[in-house]
Amino acid sequence: MRQVLSVLKARTPVDTGKARDGWLIEGDQIVNLVDYIDDLNRGTSKQAPSYFVESSCLSVRGVYPNGTIVKTPA
Repeated sequence: MRQVLSVLKARTPVDTGKARDGWLIEGDQIVNLVDYIDDLNRGTSKQAPSYFVESSCLSVRGVYPNGTIVKTPA
């Protein structure tokens, strides 16, 4: 899980660093509660492609989809 966290942090677009620093491990999940992380993941930054979260998680050897990768708060 730490390897996935490291990849996510490395691939998160950086302006102020808030989104990159927002990645945390909570229990058995990696979360980012920064309010605009969904916008960044949809491609609003020229620094990262759309869906960088999903591609980052799946780029780590041994990581396979098993449920929801990204859950958008209601």
